[in-house]
Amino acid sequence: MSKLHATAFLVTASMASILGATEFVPGRLLVQAARNTDARSLQKALAAHGLAAHHAIAPLGVTVVEGSERTLDAVAAALLKSGQFTFVERDGVAHGGGVPNDPDFSSQWHLATVQAANAWNVTSGSAGVTIAMIDSGVDGTHPDLATKLVPGWSFLTGTSNTSDVQGHGTATAGTAAAATNNGIGGAGLAANNMIMPLVVLNSSDYASYSDVASAITYAADHGVRIINISIGGSSSSSTLQSAVDYAWNKGAVIFASAMNNSTSTPYYPAACNNVVAVSSTESNDTFSSFSNYGSWITLSAPGNNIFTTDNGGGYGTWWGTSFSSPIAAATA
Repeated sequence: MSKLHATAFLVTASMASILGATEFVPGRLLVQAARNTDARSLQKALAAHGLAAHHAIAPLGVTVVEGSERTLDAVAAALLKSGQFTFVERDGVAHGGGVPNDPDFSSQWHLATVQAANAWNVTSGSAGVTIAMIDSGVDGTHPDLATKLVPGWSFLTGTSNTSDVQGHGTATAGTAAAATNNGIGGAGLAANNMIMPLVVLNSSDYASYSDVASAITYAADHGVRIINISIGGSSSSSTLQSAVDYAWNKGAVIFASAMNNSTSTPYYPAACNNVVAVSSTESNDTFSSFSNYGSWITLSAPGNNIFTTDNGGGYGTWWGTSFSSPIAAATA
């Protein structure tokens, strides 16, 4: 393929990603400068189109930029055609993949289904292996989680406060690694593993792709080798794929929920290369009707009526591939 044709293909593919995005952060683009574009040229190109750098995802060479929503598509096309950028794309939006159910349901059927008791006779995990939970945070005062946390980071506030802002993260964390054999609540499948909360999902169930990518690189840079992402969006993303590849090259394995739209349409980051995409099954080991499906799915795990920890110190049951994913991650 000639250089001209390769460039034309890149522009066409990247524009398809921009225009095909179904939900994104208003007025925001993610750009990666080409190797021959220095910092001064980058700033000049951005300023010429009325864009300002918001922050950088340094390990990926990605800059998060902001400008007028009204002209953003035209500006993105112009940046791509300039030849100064590897990609230019919208900052997509992801949502949590789990829903709370009957708070009085107390059966952890999923542990029997995956033969957790037999597995625990071999190993119950290791305190030296941390699972990063990229989600809404974790309730650090919960009696089944208080002893299971290592310091993390909130990409919503730019602080080390990883308190749960919504409830989803506490539920997924407990599914993976709630304290076990402590006489209260339920059991986490990875009984001895620690949890690193990385907060990207806000109280409105909204997470930007740029924050998700930043959290992936943060986990990889802090030595985490198991990463769970129980959120997803319908737009493909070069930034997310770059973050996944960065973590993969550092030896990390990422598990992500397939989401709950009963569709074969790929959701991301689950559909990224080098991600274990997890769909949901029922207590009778049949496929969950709400779960996404398709050739991009890697495996399935229990995801309906999952008894787990709730924000505020209690317990409840939830459904969704958000819980299939940490069950799979806990077995890694």
